[in-house]
Amino acid sequence: MGIFFKRRQVAVPTFWGFLLILLFLFSAAYLLLRSTYPFLSPSYEPVSKTLVIEGWIPESGLKEALAFYRKNRYEKMIITGVPITQWTYSSPFSNMADASAGTMRQLHFKDTIYRAIIPSTIQRDRTYSTAVSMKMQLSRWGISDENFDLFSMGAHARRSYLMFKKAFPGFKIGLITSTDPSFDPDRWYASSRGFRTVFGELVSYFYSILLFSPSENQTIELIKLGEYYDKITSHRFETDREFDDSLTSPLGKEDIAKFEGLDYFVIDTAWKIKATFILDTLQPPFQMPTSTNRLPWYRKYGEIHFTKDGVDYKLFAYQNLDYLKNEPGYRKLFVPFTDHTNGVTTYGGGRYLDIDIPENQSFYLDFNYAYNPYCAYSHRWSCPIPPSENSLEMEVIAGVKAYESLE
Repeated sequence: MGIFFKRRQVAVPTFWGFLLILLFLFSAAYLLLRSTYPFLSPSYEPVSKTLVIEGWIPESGLKEALAFYRKNRYEKMIITGVPITQWTYSSPFSNMADASAGTMRQLHFKDTIYRAIIPSTIQRDRTYSTAVSMKMQLSRWGISDENFDLFSMGAHARRSYLMFKKAFPGFKIGLITSTDPSFDPDRWYASSRGFRTVFGELVSYFYSILLFSPSENQTIELIKLGEYYDKITSHRFETDREFDDSLTSPLGKEDIAKFEGLDYFVIDTAWKIKATFILDTLQPPFQMPTSTNRLPWYRKYGEIHFTKDGVDYKLFAYQNLDYLKNEPGYRKLFVPFTDHTNGVTTYGGGRYLDIDIPENQSFYLDFNYAYNPYCAYSHRWSCPIPPSENSLEMEVIAGVKAYESLE
């Protein structure tokens, strides 16, 4: 064999030895398959009178949760939920928490349902994010207990419990796990649905316990930012719905038929600007010019001072006195303005903002809500013309853009 190789005897299994090894491997695999679902779907002793229900579980699970709530005489119900990503244009609910709460009402649950919802912008680590969202709201709800019980379902339960423990370190958390009705838990490996669910949850659990190290502060910031985006997106969606409806639309019949939504600048937090409001109601009422001979009565209500990109600006806020006569409790101010985008990317006649009367000097002026006068959509409307004192020497790249039919 020379200096590079040498002979060595190697023992190999006999036929019966191979058979024994195969039998051992088969038995181990079988035991693993049988124990995986129970491992992923444990239950732990209840420790609280507050029941937290994961809003994604199906109605069969919600019925079980309600029965368990009543049997054990819980005092508070919290439902967590993620955004609904299907049927968003037709569903009356935008998230699973509201949908599940609606089911509870149909099942004649009468007490308060607290809801912890994450915004649509959060697409990853959503179970942990719902736990953090719940944690953010406990004090506002007046819930001070440092323990609660979690109601989950099937193979997702152990990972949900882990995520809530990460969000609530030091809390005692009970776990009640309902059986997933979409497959046989004893033979989960015999169906594609069961195999995908259990195997996926097994991998996700070990990823979560070994590699997932979330930042609570970062998650809180993402939730707040996402809630802001969702609020503006919802407002824009409602505006489009009004424009689609012939009873509320400022558009003519021909334009309603071809309307496919308004065009907006991208939502940008840089245009949510901290401002200072200075009350000034001493000046006499005046008639504001409009695009017709109509002259509605307004009064100057205050000054808005803000800084953008190192430059100081000022706008005046007005109160609609004609509207106030019919609605004495009206608490909005009218802020019409022009800027350098007018006639280029936005309506040539300027745009408007409606703001709540500030309770303090410091408040946020959000140009993402800037909207067009109705005159931007049809010449049959009479619209206030922004006073020259509300001309901004800058481009306001926020809010609604020009309507193409008239611009």
